[in-house]
Amino acid sequence: MNFGRIWAEINLDALHHNLEQVKRLAGRRKLMVAVKADAYGHGLHEIGEELGGKVDAFGVASVEEGKALRDAGVKDTTIIVLSPVPYDCIPDLFADRLVPSVTELEFARRVSAEAARRNLGVPVHVEVDTGMGRTGVSAESALSFIRDVAGLPGLTLAGVFTHFPSADSDIRFTESQLAAYRALLSRLEAAGIKGFLRHAANTAGILNVFESHLDMLRPGLVIYGILPESYASGRRHTDLDLKPVMSLRSRVVNLRDLPAGHSVSYERHYFTSRPSRIAVITAGYGDGYPYALTNAGKAIVRGRRASIVGNVCMDLSMLDVTDVPDVAIGDPVTLFGTENGDTITVNELASWAETIPYDIICRVSPRVPRVYIRQGRVTKVRNMLNSYAKGQ
Repeated sequence: MNFGRIWAEINLDALHHNLEQVKRLAGRRKLMVAVKADAYGHGLHEIGEELGGKVDAFGVASVEEGKALRDAGVKDTTIIVLSPVPYDCIPDLFADRLVPSVTELEFARRVSAEAARRNLGVPVHVEVDTGMGRTGVSAESALSFIRDVAGLPGLTLAGVFTHFPSADSDIRFTESQLAAYRALLSRLEAAGIKGFLRHAANTAGILNVFESHLDMLRPGLVIYGILPESYASGRRHTDLDLKPVMSLRSRVVNLRDLPAGHSVSYERHYFTSRPSRIAVITAGYGDGYPYALTNAGKAIVRGRRASIVGNVCMDLSMLDVTDVPDVAIGDPVTLFGTENGDTITVNELASWAETIPYDIICRVSPRVPRVYIRQGRVTKVRNMLNSYAKGQ
């Protein structure tokens, strides 16, 4: 395939395969798929178009993302804004039929006032902090808080949820969170507050804490074919048969034969230890390829792994291809994904960069075209630079 200097391939068949895997695990429970941050870098519009009507809800981080989904043609699927909404964005909730999460009472009062002004009702989900320490009302004060929110005109209590910070690494703490959440649910029921969706399980919760599945699951990473680190490293095992959705590829644009002792790239952090053939490839931190891969990463060219040498640059990086026969200018290079039977996983690349897999896929730059593939054929190419040129 020829898509310029660098491109991300998005395998739509893999996306649907992963969704079916999660649905099998979920049974009759509802699914809210996380599509924050441009659907984890995969393309908010395109993933929304693919999954709209196939899931019960989408989870976004902002009203802007919710509006973008509506503009993409997602008309009937519930869209829940999982992060706190700025007060001045409250009218947008009504304009685009978005469901806010509520974490403080003044926000709820303002939403209620806007609902009264428009003579409309709006469903809301209350977030309860059982140990995340980020957003949400404390579990201790949640009963009175939820009672107050549910009593406001125009608001319907559609959900009460919590969030796990360490469901992949600290199961005991996660179970204590779930116990606190369940205790709150019991208090709510005793107070006659019921009929709302209960949800807690993110990807790690889905895999590790089955008791957290409740009424709705919130898969994110697994939908895109990526497992939490403990599963990717083999410390735990799952029956989910996932397929990576995104692959990132670039090209060889220059070949240099350098003598032993020659420096490579900025700051001279690498010196050849032998006469070396160095391939310059079209991937850099301006594309979202991590600077932390300096002298640390690998890529696949001609079916062989080659090491990143020297500092990763904004637009270019260097590979030592001395031991890779017949490398030529124009050769494709796989930064993560599969080539000739070898796969560099997102988890593997994240470990080299000393970061998390979410960071790798979310940081792929808007200037990198997304190439959507179904049954081996390209169905769409999204190029943000072309959109900018057209004023879109």
